[in-house]
Amino acid sequence: MIKLDDDILAQIALQKFQFDIHKVKVVGGMAVQGASGLSYKFDYIIASGEDKIAVKLANSDITTNDIMVFNSQATDAGIARKILISEIELGEYVKKMCNIYGIIISDPREIATPDAFRARFGIPILDAKLSGGLRPGYVYMISGKPGVGKTTLSSTFLSYGASIGEKGLMILTDTFPDQFIDNIRTMNIGFAEAYKDRKIEVMEISDQIRSMKSDISQGKADSRKFITKLVTELKKIIISKDIKRVVIDPITLLIIPDDDFVNLLLNSMAIKGVTILITSGLRNSNLSIFGIEEYYTTGIIKLEYRPQNDISTRTGSIIKMRGTAFDPNPFDFKITADGIVPLSNLKMPEPEATKSNREAIEGNSPENPSSDDSLFRSIR
Repeated sequence: MIKLDDDILAQIALQKFQFDIHKVKVVGGMAVQGASGLSYKFDYIIASGEDKIAVKLANSDITTNDIMVFNSQATDAGIARKILISEIELGEYVKKMCNIYGIIISDPREIATPDAFRARFGIPILDAKLSGGLRPGYVYMISGKPGVGKTTLSSTFLSYGASIGEKGLMILTDTFPDQFIDNIRTMNIGFAEAYKDRKIEVMEISDQIRSMKSDISQGKADSRKFITKLVTELKKIIISKDIKRVVIDPITLLIIPDDDFVNLLLNSMAIKGVTILITSGLRNSNLSIFGIEEYYTTGIIKLEYRPQNDISTRTGSIIKMRGTAFDPNPFDFKITADGIVPLSNLKMPEPEATKSNREAIEGNSPENPSSDDSLFRSIR
């Protein structure tokens, strides 16, 4: 019997029926009652909202009669979409019967492994703890006190993405762009080159966001309209520039400390095929500023100072990661001229930034400035 995991089935639903992979639910051995009153047990049911797919797993003994029964049961259960999953060469009559009944045939071996769809950091020890990386389409948080490496880790995430052809977007909310660029170009993580080659975009929030937040706090504006406008503009940027990875550093200035607001904002920001990282400092909890953010993100990576005298050593831990296995055991690292370096990989002496890296961003004068009413301003 074929063994499948939920990620593969979700990918099949995406490819064959354009299901939203981020809303897919997979249930094995589910019994569904038909209009006739009979109950049918399917190998799998893949659901996205009200839409369902009935799944049958083929074995070497499958016959045209099996196909007829499967179709009849799915029809009685009110399920129009049907998939026959097979890793064997099916007989011609079975194929013809599937064609007659509109049953899609899928070979799971043609679907890339789940790891192929992961957004990696390019830090082997961290990617291994994440079962290959982050799943695109969700919002994740990097949390920690100032100076633990949140910006460095998120910048590394964008740099690695750019190196494998995934364009990135860094949205700065509390740092002057010139300061950020001046700092990041001293590190040999590839960010400067990717920015110069337009594989990474860097933007800052506009004063309009601060003004809108102030109006909401004073009861002069609707928070839902603010979220809609913010997310709509973010999606336009992502689509127009074919962005696959986004970092908002930090998320604090976009948030109003209210459960409903944070829930709606972070859920609205989840974009199909795009991996979003937000960063947060610590104040009201040991994971975030407001003590709310951690409940509505799909995963959390927490960075801390290592509890030893060596203040340059830090540790990273995966606190939660929905929908995937992960290793919660911490790993130690240092921040060097090469960015995040696990202690097991550390080589001394630490290298200095290269001349080419220091000069990588020189000459990027502003062009195509955003309109005055834009919520995000390009720094080019």
